[in-house]
Amino acid sequence: MKKIALTTMCIATCLPTLTNADFIEDSTLSLTTRNFYLDRNFTDPEVAQPAAKQWVQGFIFNAKSGYTEGTVGFGADLYAGAGFNLWGEKEYLPAVGLTPAEDDGEPVDSFAEVGVTGKAKISETEVKVGTLFPVNPVLVGSPARLLPQTYRGVALESKDIDNIKVEAGYVNRVNHRDSTDWEKIRLSGANMKYKSVETDGLYYVGGYYYLRPETTFALYHANLDDVYDQYTFWARNTHHFNERYNLFTDFRYFNTSESGAELAGNVDSHHANFVVALGVDNHKFTTGYIHNSGETGFPYLSGGEANTYIDAWATDFLNPNEKAWSVRYDYDFKDQIPGLKLMTRYTKGADIKLENLKPGEELEERKFGIELSYQFQNTPVKGLFVRLRHEDYKNDFGPKATFRSAKEQRVNIDYTWKF
Repeated sequence: MKKIALTTMCIATCLPTLTNADFIEDSTLSLTTRNFYLDRNFTDPEVAQPAAKQWVQGFIFNAKSGYTEGTVGFGADLYAGAGFNLWGEKEYLPAVGLTPAEDDGEPVDSFAEVGVTGKAKISETEVKVGTLFPVNPVLVGSPARLLPQTYRGVALESKDIDNIKVEAGYVNRVNHRDSTDWEKIRLSGANMKYKSVETDGLYYVGGYYYLRPETTFALYHANLDDVYDQYTFWARNTHHFNERYNLFTDFRYFNTSESGAELAGNVDSHHANFVVALGVDNHKFTTGYIHNSGETGFPYLSGGEANTYIDAWATDFLNPNEKAWSVRYDYDFKDQIPGLKLMTRYTKGADIKLENLKPGEELEERKFGIELSYQFQNTPVKGLFVRLRHEDYKNDFGPKATFRSAKEQRVNIDYTWKF
């Protein structure tokens, strides 16, 4: 099966001959089935839409080749995704982001997409062209729904220098999580912080320096064409006191300002977040702080999320002037029920200024979330993963806000086969 899939993929992309053993032997094939239920009930009585909910089934296939022999090795990757609506209605579809919609607003019965990536490698430097799944400080292809968000462009990654990874890339189209079409990249207009303008593309360059396995620094620059320039610095460290105790710290700073034709208008954002986590045996206690300053909120791309450490589903904590504290607790039941994990967290943001929604007011938001997950350990269901999540979110932004007060449940059941 592996040889048939890879041969078909290579013929389709017109790459060099596949007689090279490494091309076949270093290849990987995987198939993930993903059952996803999302139920978000809006609690603000002024909101017109009562809820956002849907139940869907997805399939994600990935085939990744090795490289042909020679000074320059060539290869190809294939991604295919399909989704099926099990239950969903027109009135509940907006804000779900799981499947496309028909012209009349009803969810489609099924949809599918295919992405191909050509790649070449010299020593420890790799170039990819085509469908990309970026995850770096300034660009994230979001995996948070049924099918992943993908970008189209070119990406370079080099590890030729000891302890350093260099990255650079350019993307000019995006395929969103609930779409099968390649679209122009847009700036997110969440909570009316910015105009949701289209742009010709985004480029980035940066890298990681690994001082030691537990200590990493990163420096990146991104330019969203005619919209903004963004610079970010990261510093992460883990200190192991002994087998029982460890301390993790993560600091991220983003400085963003308008550039070029300034399509979105003024962009003046300084965002920092700092996290400290103490691990004690199977317990982990985490606290974090988010600081937004400057004249505007933190800008990021439409349809996804920013790569900040303190995440959330129902909001972003990236509003103008917002300051937020977060506490989190994790427990790994590996000594009682291997594969079972618990997480709960609370985050509150204050001093928020949203002049396009409520001019002159200082606003607040807060969320509480809890998650229980289980990775089956024994065959024949070793690849089965179940995750149950609940979040309670409240704000005083009003009914026109992108993020609205809601109680939300999510259920994920994933099963992955690796061939």
